[in-house]
Amino acid sequence: MYKYDSKALPVFEDGPFTLYILDFIYYKRSCGLKYEDSAPCVLRMICHQMNQYPADNLEMTKEMVNALVAKRLSEAYSTQSRRISYLRQLAIYLNMRGIPAYIYPENSIHKEEKTFVPYLFTQDEINAVYQVADNLIRIKRYPNYEKVYPTLLRLLFSSGLRISEALNLKIRHFDYLDALLLIENSKNGKSRRIPLSASMSHVLIEYLEHRYGPAPDRERFIFEAPDGGRYSRGSVRSTIMNIFKGAGLPAVSDGYHPRVHDARHQFAVSAMEKMKAEGMDLYCAMPLLSTYLGHKGLRETEKYLWLPEFRMEEIAVSGDKLIEGMIPEVSWDEK
Repeated sequence: MYKYDSKALPVFEDGPFTLYILDFIYYKRSCGLKYEDSAPCVLRMICHQMNQYPADNLEMTKEMVNALVAKRLSEAYSTQSRRISYLRQLAIYLNMRGIPAYIYPENSIHKEEKTFVPYLFTQDEINAVYQVADNLIRIKRYPNYEKVYPTLLRLLFSSGLRISEALNLKIRHFDYLDALLLIENSKNGKSRRIPLSASMSHVLIEYLEHRYGPAPDRERFIFEAPDGGRYSRGSVRSTIMNIFKGAGLPAVSDGYHPRVHDARHQFAVSAMEKMKAEGMDLYCAMPLLSTYLGHKGLRETEKYLWLPEFRMEEIAVSGDKLIEGMIPEVSWDEK
């Protein structure tokens, strides 16, 4: 087994392509790309399959690539497309290193029609989730397991954070005096500060004091894993899905229980409902929510709002009132 960095990457088996694929991951990271969690896992699988081919002449052939990109039974098109993307980038890198590699055609990537509808929780269901989390039994193999998930779930539902954002939080990112969280270098390379509710801030303060004491090292992760590092998204998702199942949440259309990311959708809808109920204009509310969620623009935020009255057309009409008179009319003709 070749172990490049046990805390940053999963263990890759020895083989003719292993060193090159590990170097590829670190090359991408040096370019500012995260390549964490799912990327190394997908590339480890790719590495395993590539290492099965004879290594007389090191080459990533068209035959190898076509076998790797083939859609698997019950595999989502998004999963297949992600693997194809990694393979294309790996092939480009290998060619740069002087190793012949077939680059899968970009226009061959299947575009899946988006039909997904998120699950929106009732308050009773959220309460049931909290109850299961609050009654987790301590597991010797996973110390603090029973402390992490009650706080983590409350944070996800009450703040709309992405799971990766929550797991990346360090103690220094929490300003308990002003009840603010600093989300640093998140998706799209953005950083932002978000306010927490008084109740969530209190829960987080109690959790930190109970787990780390009165003067903790502020570089430690808020939700620190047993090895002192950061939890992987995969393991956390798996545990939370089990909590959802234990809370009696119904299976959705694909037979699975609601996703962890649905808590973010839930927050977006609840926040917009609250702002509308308080009489805030839609064209003012949407940019605020978009900024809070760390989105690139309003179109991205709209995908999170699964209420029929929330439409971009309405926002555009409202926006007209905002910019009316700000841009003067041209009083001369261009010749």
